[in-house]
Amino acid sequence: MKNFWINKKIKKYLSYTFLFFFILNINTFKSFSDNLEKGEAIVQQMISEAQKHAIDTINLKPSERSSKIELLIKKYVNLNFMAKATTGSFWKKASDNQKELYKNALLKQIVLSIEEHLNTLANLKYKPLTSEKRGKKLVYVRGLIEDPNKQKPNVNLLWKLAANKAGSFLILDLEIEGISLVSSQKAEAMSILRKNKGDFDVLLKDMNKD
Repeated sequence: MKNFWINKKIKKYLSYTFLFFFILNINTFKSFSDNLEKGEAIVQQMISEAQKHAIDTINLKPSERSSKIELLIKKYVNLNFMAKATTGSFWKKASDNQKELYKNALLKQIVLSIEEHLNTLANLKYKPLTSEKRGKKLVYVRGLIEDPNKQKPNVNLLWKLAANKAGSFLILDLEIEGISLVSSQKAEAMSILRKNKGDFDVLLKDMNKD
C-alpha cells in the first residue's frame, strides 16, 4: 500500500512537471514566433517607408532629401551599436564629443549609400524570404530585391535585428549579397585607428574628407 501511494505521488509530480514544461515551451515558442514576426514587420515597414520616401522626395534638393532620409535611418537603425561595433575596443578611448561626431559621420555614410539607390528603389520590389532566431536576442530576416521589369539582377539581403531596452526591434547590420555593412566599415575604421594609435580625429577627418 505504501508503494502504491509513493508511485501515485511520483506520477502526480511527473504530471505537474510535464505540464509546467509544456506551458513553458508554449510561451517560449510564442515569444519566439512573436520576435520573428516583429523582425519581419520592422523590415517590411522600413522598406515601404523607404520606397515612399524615394517617390515623395525625387524632385527635392539633395540636402533636403538627406535630412528626410536621416530621420528614417534613425528610426530603424541602432546607430549606437553600429558605432561601437565598427570601432571595437577603440570606442572606449574616444571622448564623448568624438563619439557623437563619429556617429554623425557614420550616419552620413549610410545616407550617401542609400541615396545612390533612391531613384531605382521606387521601381523595385521587396520580397521577404525567411526569418530565423539566432541566440537569445538576434533575429535574421532574409529578403530579395527584385526588378519587376527584369532589367536588373536580384539582390539578396540579410537583415540582422535585435530588441532594444524598450522592446523595439532595430537593425544592427545589413548584408547585401553576403557583404556586411558593419564588417566593411569596421575594416576601414580599425585600419585607420590602428595606424594612428586610436586617434579618432584622424578617422573623422578621413570620413569627412569628401
